[in-house]
Amino acid sequence: MLINLSSSSSEDISGQITTLLERYGYGRPKIFMGQSADMADMMQNMRDAGGDLLISFGGDGTAAAVASIARDQDVPFIALPGGTMNMLMLGLYGSDVWQDCLLGGLAAAQPRPMTAGVVSDDRGEVGTFMVGAMFGKPTRMNDAREELRDGHVVEAARDAIKTMRTTSEAAPITIATDDAPFGSLQLELVNVTCPFMDGEALDPDVLDLTLFETVTGGSTLSLGLSALLGNIRQSESVEHVRTQRFRLRSDDPIEGLLDGESMTFEGDVSVRIDRQRGLVMAPWPAMSFPTQRQTD
Repeated sequence: MLINLSSSSSEDISGQITTLLERYGYGRPKIFMGQSADMADMMQNMRDAGGDLLISFGGDGTAAAVASIARDQDVPFIALPGGTMNMLMLGLYGSDVWQDCLLGGLAAAQPRPMTAGVVSDDRGEVGTFMVGAMFGKPTRMNDAREELRDGHVVEAARDAIKTMRTTSEAAPITIATDDAPFGSLQLELVNVTCPFMDGEALDPDVLDLTLFETVTGGSTLSLGLSALLGNIRQSESVEHVRTQRFRLRSDDPIEGLLDGESMTFEGDVSVRIDRQRGLVMAPWPAMSFPTQRQTD
């Protein structure tokens, strides 16, 4: 188990989790605990130690790091919420209480495949996301949203206004889904959700896209405020698409936000679904489509 004490709501739960794991018939866990500055060493120690089950306690970034080790070692993982947003944990277990997530993971009869999105560009830059991604200049709104969550209302408002002004000057994005050619649709923002990560994304075989056309004036304000408040589907000029893969193109570099982490891509950007991105101990959503073998 890896505990990132720098995450916003994490703490030393080593004693509590050891008791719970032993109560459910697991051995005493090997625990690596420290600050963000210690992450590289903790991850290497976790790789060297091995194990039949890996557990993270921290934010979405900590969960993604442990998930990558679990994938390399072909073992399942459980993600416990100790961060600010805890998007992956809410998507997997429907809770941001670590005890609920742990018990939900241990109650799963067997691990199931973890689906993710994979992003690459002409430079060979590669990124992955397990919850969702956003592409376009409005991704800068993430900084304002984090300031708002931290109670810095004035700073959040200032950054939101600045972002909305600079967004109107950005080159639009065009999109091509599956094997189709690029269309004429001019987009300001592309929001992508992995399967099961919200109530709309219930097909395990596709990525769920929300497309925002290039807008100005009051519509830009609506888009900016919706991104800031997290109600991204409620903005104007929205189109929904479900696809296994798509490409993006723009005259400017394309800014992305992958599970909350900022990345910049250049040239043609390709995004595809990967249904076998490792194993996770989590229940299958009750409304999932039976296109994956749920007994694997």
